[in-house]
Amino acid sequence: MRTIVPSLALLAALDFITGCSSGQSAAEPPVTQVNPSQFKAQLATGVATFADGSKGLNTVATFRQPDGLSGTLLNTPTLTGPAGFKVPAVAAAGTDGGTNHISGSPQVAPLSSPAPTTFGESGGVFAYGFAPENSDTSGTAYFALYAGAFYGSTSQTAESAAGTPIAFVGGPPAYPQVQNGNYPPGFVGYTQGFVTFAATPVVGTYALSILVPAANAASTTIAATPGKIASVAGLGTFAGAPVFTEDGAGGGTATCTAPATATETVVDLTDVTATSYYTIVVKHGGAISATFPSNLGIFANGAGTATIATGDEYSLSCIAANYPLFESGPPQNTQQLPVIAGTNGQADISFSPSLDSTY
Repeated sequence: MRTIVPSLALLAALDFITGCSSGQSAAEPPVTQVNPSQFKAQLATGVATFADGSKGLNTVATFRQPDGLSGTLLNTPTLTGPAGFKVPAVAAAGTDGGTNHISGSPQVAPLSSPAPTTFGESGGVFAYGFAPENSDTSGTAYFALYAGAFYGSTSQTAESAAGTPIAFVGGPPAYPQVQNGNYPPGFVGYTQGFVTFAATPVVGTYALSILVPAANAASTTIAATPGKIASVAGLGTFAGAPVFTEDGAGGGTATCTAPATATETVVDLTDVTATSYYTIVVKHGGAISATFPSNLGIFANGAGTATIATGDEYSLSCIAANYPLFESGPPQNTQQLPVIAGTNGQADISFSPSLDSTY
């Protein structure tokens, strides 16, 4: 199951094209054309080990300009797996169900109906991962992330007490504080790059093509460097849900036991009530301990407020990876082609069960 939450997932200063979207105004905003040959895309694939022990497909994609910003603000991706890969025939997959590809829908004229696909009209590939951020004729910038696993259940990753999927969003102290008045409304945190699918991974090569429409010109298709899966073993599971020891002042210490083969573990703490996100990165697997200071919350009078306010619902998850998950994403990485696979050539990931509680 996938839901959409706002985030600072898109870092792009230059459109290749501004497109149209069903239901949007027909007025066209200014368009800037650039040479798409300067854009470069790459894909890494691996095994996602979900919290319930099931296996799925993990994807990490980048599509960047030479300065590291997103290649375009509008594109339609198609991810094609090996012959043995099969998308589940579920409603969320649309016409992708039963095939070996996961796709988006080219934008259509207002009041028209786009083709029903996994990503739909809104889904594209940007600086670090797939996201529902395609621009439209209104000129509005969208800042959003997918939450949960495509085609899957809420219990496979993180969920709130109400069973709602929770997005993995990068926040302080690992990432910059965006609740300080220096970011536009809707910026709640940074993308962590991975998008998962509850589709059985198979050995082979995975291709990504990106269709970029152009105003008054032919569309361009950009082929990403492909991803490969040589082993479907994955990283293994966590030894249970994480534990959070509150400090009584808004912070606390999170502990979990990640798969030993992980090269880094991301600890994500979410204030569900306030929609605030916090992250600590530990550069190993195994026994993990991460202490969140008590004053990471929204800035007021020049100082941070409580990380988690008393009475707020919070969710805690640990995410293990065998590739540089944190190091390859914005804002810390501005390389056009960052390293997005581990030493085994894959981007394997594992999710702990989530802890949901009230501070």
